[in-house]
Amino acid sequence: MLQTNPPVAGEEIAVIKTNLGTMRFRLFPDLVPECVSNFVELARAGKYDGAPFHRIIAGFMIQGGDFTRRNGTGGHAAKGPGSTIGDQYHKDLTHVRGALSYAKTSMPHSIGSQFFVVHPEEGTHFLDHPANGGPADGYSVFGQLFDGFDVLDAIASVDTDRNDAPLQDVVMESVTIEKFA
Repeated sequence: MLQTNPPVAGEEIAVIKTNLGTMRFRLFPDLVPECVSNFVELARAGKYDGAPFHRIIAGFMIQGGDFTRRNGTGGHAAKGPGSTIGDQYHKDLTHVRGALSYAKTSMPHSIGSQFFVVHPEEGTHFLDHPANGGPADGYSVFGQLFDGFDVLDAIASVDTDRNDAPLQDVVMESVTIEKFA
């Protein structure tokens, strides 16, 4: 299984419609089931609808998913307010351009709802889980952009303030889970 291969018919994909366009992501439930399940449940519950991309760093990543405070200090896992899930890693999932990965703190079991999409072609493998790493070393990749790289670039190109917050609203109008046809 190659992470950047397109999805096959019948596979569930995530569709993130933003005010700057639509991105489509392949998900990897067989490799990181709890991570994918958390995202799918939050999306199906409409939690991401209207949430912003609150942190944007061109040449690095775009981050969103804080549906409670909308500024990067909130959100929670699908289990409910105050909940988190643990990190999950797979050797075949890495931080390449378009990788969909969870944001978290440096503590184990600190994944809530916030996620990021890798922007550059290279230079982000330091985000990967090291071979001999501990349970919270690295970030959990759970999806891969396959359609909408132009939208990723457009979002990454918006002007930001010194705290990497966009000066114009970049909003997820909807996040849906669909069958790839």
